[in-house]
Amino acid sequence: MGINWRLLKQSLRLVSLFWLREKKWVAWGWLFVVALFLVAISYLNVSISYAERAVFTALQNRLQEAFWPSLVRYALIFAIGTPLIGSFGWATGRLVLAWRDWLSKHLLTKYYDDLHFLSINSDTTVDNPDQRIQQDVFFFCDKVQTLAVASLDSLLTFFSFITILWLISGKLVIAAVIYAAIGTVVMLFFGKKLIGFNYAQERLEADFRRSLIYTREHASSIASYRGARHELKGVLKRLAEVVSNWSAVLFWQRNLTIFRVGYNYFVLFIPMIVAVPLYFAGAIDFGAVVQAGTAFGRVLGALSVIIAQFQVIAELSANSKRLVTFYEALDQHREAACLNPPCTGILSQTGPSLKVENLCLDTPDGNRRLVSDLNFELPPGKRLLIVGPSGVGKSSLLRALAGLWKSGSGTVYRPTAENVIFIPQKPYMPLGTLRDQLLYPGRENIGDDALLALLSQIRMPQLVEHAGGLDIVKPWSDQLSVGEQQRIAFARIELAKPDLVLLDESTSALDAENERFLYQRLCQSGKTIISVAHREQLRAYHDLVLSINKDGTWQLDEA
Repeated sequence: MGINWRLLKQSLRLVSLFWLREKKWVAWGWLFVVALFLVAISYLNVSISYAERAVFTALQNRLQEAFWPSLVRYALIFAIGTPLIGSFGWATGRLVLAWRDWLSKHLLTKYYDDLHFLSINSDTTVDNPDQRIQQDVFFFCDKVQTLAVASLDSLLTFFSFITILWLISGKLVIAAVIYAAIGTVVMLFFGKKLIGFNYAQERLEADFRRSLIYTREHASSIASYRGARHELKGVLKRLAEVVSNWSAVLFWQRNLTIFRVGYNYFVLFIPMIVAVPLYFAGAIDFGAVVQAGTAFGRVLGALSVIIAQFQVIAELSANSKRLVTFYEALDQHREAACLNPPCTGILSQTGPSLKVENLCLDTPDGNRRLVSDLNFELPPGKRLLIVGPSGVGKSSLLRALAGLWKSGSGTVYRPTAENVIFIPQKPYMPLGTLRDQLLYPGRENIGDDALLALLSQIRMPQLVEHAGGLDIVKPWSDQLSVGEQQRIAFARIELAKPDLVLLDESTSALDAENERFLYQRLCQSGKTIISVAHREQLRAYHDLVLSINKDGTWQLDEA
């Protein structure tokens, strides 16, 4: 198994984030506690070895007066060790918990910063970012801690028992080293396949879960198309890939298990082969033979840490690759956002009004130009309607004006992000209460009376009563019709009080009367408005009309 030095370097960089930054005292504090437990357990194991030797020696020599005190001492060591080992598991768990908490928050901050989640989810090289944050972070912290603790424990165990083994017979030390070396080489030979299969399993499991989630999220649409059979076919295909790859994992795990079991069984014979002739020659007592077996097993276990932890190493390698790839993608998107044009495509600048200079809009793959050399300025309070055939890029242009589309070139001047609101055709309904739907993305200090009055103003006076209250939690994207969701989106506009409002067919699910009513309220507010729509009647609520043609040309006319 070759070492991927680049992956190792990037993994160590990821580890250093917690251990060398602002939370380093928490990290090292818990590690110190874990180390104290390891030292205590190592001392306990050495004490068990000598107590065990005393018991068997007294038993061999029929020394009853020595046997019972030795047995009591032996039992007391176990009584002390039981809560000690249990508390050790608690300490390692708290270390992993603190690490996971910090690393998850660190990645989440980068993920949600400056719309990186938008670009990451559009990046085909980074699948399932949700799984990488929720699951891979925990696995990474847990498995790194497992390997680190196992290595430290092996080091302490080796130095604790090597002297005992050497005092009984130097041949036992040599045998342990040779046996561990042979076992490690064979384990690496048989186990190297597992790393690739484990990495593939992570991806395939995530794809399978995502297909099920996708069905849940689009259940109504699938049912309306009678598409259950098609969806089932896709889900079963992903399940077959999961099962096939896991079958390969089981095959190689079986090989590893066969070798590991045989390796562990044969350990019982080596100390006997070396120590029993010494016992028959009268050089050591029977207790020493028993102690030799215990010490040999401990030393061999310390030298065979790679064998014992190979499954963890294989899983960690696959897990680290996914997490490192995700972290690098976050950094790349952050760095790209900081570069100067034309590397970043469309440049965003802050200005008192919306102004577009030499804007060229491309598809994300760069293979098609949607809009060429667009130039216009929309004074504050003016309203612009964007029209054109389907597929010419009207919604893409609106997203570019909002700063959500970077493919292309040119400059867009707009008010600050806090003073711009973009309303898509199907508004986003966050998890939470009905109050959260109205106040999204975080308006505060709005009382119940004001919210009830606002709902009445947008012609939804019974919504709170029917829902059961403002603080009722429901899956609102399923509970409310698209038309109701669109009216709530207009309520958000009134609460946000932005300078610039961008509407992407935001009244498509409303009847003509409610559409007219909402647009009239919005026009009376004096806000700058840009709309994308197919309905001809919306021209009446706009001052200018921007027509986009299929060849990327455009015309700007009075409404």
